[in-house]
Amino acid sequence: MEAIERLRFLIGLEPQSREGFLADLDESERRQLKAYWPFWAREEQLPPDGDWRIWLICAGRGFGKTRAGAEWVCEIARNHPQARIALVGSSIGEARSVMVEGESGILACSHGSSRPNFEASLRRLTWPNGAQAFLYSAAEPESLRGPQHSHAWCDEIAKWDNASARATSAWDNLLLGMRLGETPRLLATTTPRAVPLLRRLFDEEKLGAVSVTRGSTYDNGAHLPASVSTMEDGRYRQARQNRRAAV
Repeated sequence: MEAIERLRFLIGLEPQSREGFLADLDESERRQLKAYWPFWAREEQLPPDGDWRIWLICAGRGFGKTRAGAEWVCEIARNHPQARIALVGSSIGEARSVMVEGESGILACSHGSSRPNFEASLRRLTWPNGAQAFLYSAAEPESLRGPQHSHAWCDEIAKWDNASARATSAWDNLLLGMRLGETPRLLATTTPRAVPLLRRLFDEEKLGAVSVTRGSTYDNGAHLPASVSTMEDGRYRQARQNRRAAV
């Protein structure tokens, strides 16, 4: 990808040359460079190539799933004024606190004139160009029956409560409403967990209906405290010991 290649070129420069390159940028260019996600993102945090309809990022905590989701939504909103985006979390509270207002959420990823207005009482984000996003709870599947969307971001789908098949009902109702625009697209981000909805998506991956990006905490190790990697190492060793003990 061109942006990734430019970043690699910049990183590959000798320190003095890199400093010279950055020094030649004016303040506006520096701000743009800092805010331009495709330039800084790891390749697996960017949308896959091809004509996909559903993109699933299934990776460990700290991978950067929320940032990838928020940046994808912001990019859609900037480029598609008619976009109507569903933001579906395990609850309205989590959709707001993580997907919208979180440290890696939509508002944190929005800059300057492209920052949306968030109306919490209406569960709605509105961008200056007219694009809109609406918050939904997967625990309320009926709220997704009827509304139509052009795009959707579903966060932590393996965590959705599936009592009385609520999680799968919410997913199916959302899919039925994905009929605005020429190419409706849905991104799901989650940590791995053996739940019916995730198993179903993996089955659909085998049929070519879902594009899956897999990863681990270590993929983002350069931006995480050392204590996180140490903790994950401990959890991995414990899980491996548990598996051996069960044999």
